Amino acid sequence: MKEGVKYFNPVYLFDEGSTVSWIPCGRKLTCSYPGIKFAYGPDSYFGHEVSVLEMDGQFDRLDELIYVESHLSNISTKFYGEITQQMLKHSDFPGSNNGTGLFQTIVGLKIRDLFEQIAAGKGAASLEASKA
Repeated sequence: MKEGVKYFNPVYLFDEGSTVSWIPCGRKLTCSYPGIKFAYGPDSYFGHEVSVLEMDGQFDRLDELIYVESHLSNISTKFYGEITQQMLKHSDFPGSNNGTGLFQTIVGLKIRDLFEQIAAGKGAASLEASKA
């Protein structure tokens, strides 16, 4: 996720800008061996500063995704648990229990957020133009 893009705040895990490696399996998340691993941190990609969020593994129980969701920030949800709700709603889709479905859901929410911010900005610009 490229840093410094207008209307876009990259998703982060735990602490923005830190380098984090997290395996949440245990008492709060049911996982088959070797578990689910998340990583987050700053990087450089083709000369641009970026934030990287990675997931390796799959969820044994999608309803437990709420635990992971609670540790992510800037996910552009409108309410607590929206990612989990969307993943459960589409649990029969390919990749719904792994990073493919998780990141597709996050991207969809980020696109919605960008659209709403840009549309609100254009609405405000039209209103200002009509007052002139």
